Amino acid sequence: MRMLCPQCGSFLPPEAINIATDLAQCPECGRVNRASACVVEDEISKDVLRQPPPGTWLRQEADAIVVGATMRSKAAWFLIPFTAVWSGISMFGIYGTQIIDRKFDLGQSLFGIPFLIGTVLLVGTIIYMLFGRQEWRLNEDGGSGFKGVGRFGKRWHFAWKDLTRIHIHTIRGDKGNTSFNLILEGISPELKVSLPERKDRQQFIVNAIRYYYQQWRRRK
Repeated sequence: MRMLCPQCGSFLPPEAINIATDLAQCPECGRVNRASACVVEDEISKDVLRQPPPGTWLRQEADAIVVGATMRSKAAWFLIPFTAVWSGISMFGIYGTQIIDRKFDLGQSLFGIPFLIGTVLLVGTIIYMLFGRQEWRLNEDGGSGFKGVGRFGKRWHFAWKDLTRIHIHTIRGDKGNTSFNLILEGISPELKVSLPERKDRQQFIVNAIRYYYQQWRRRK
């Protein structure tokens, strides 16, 4: 990656950059900027977008380019039997016995509310891991995004003019699990979007957004 002054476009030598303070002073124009805002990603060739990997797509619509990927995860195949056993036993033991006996027990029903909420959350997570998707609609000014199932999920908007950097942030959990967020810096508040599990799907989405961002910068 290169580092360029966002004010005049001049190359920033290593001695002009202070990583510890996240500051960089341009030797040409003298402006001081955040060092992280001076990072310029490598140029993306359109060739990398011509063959979307399995589970991803790119299509041209009337007013936008639509880039997307399934959020399908292998973890769903562990959660399905776990939820069936855990929820089946707890729901039958708490509510099923009341239905069979035709006798309502308020204390037992209240005790079962956390198990009921847990079941709903687990089932929702499984549905998302099997049928969830992430889509980005990119146009001349910026775009919008969606992450969810069907029409239900999270939505966001952004403008190319606000962006300073696009990159992937890796998060490693205490139990060895790893997740990945796509970070769009410069937007207020900073946009963080969780990416699909597979790396080829992650990279395809990131490359597509970077490519159309670079096209916008050329047109400025």
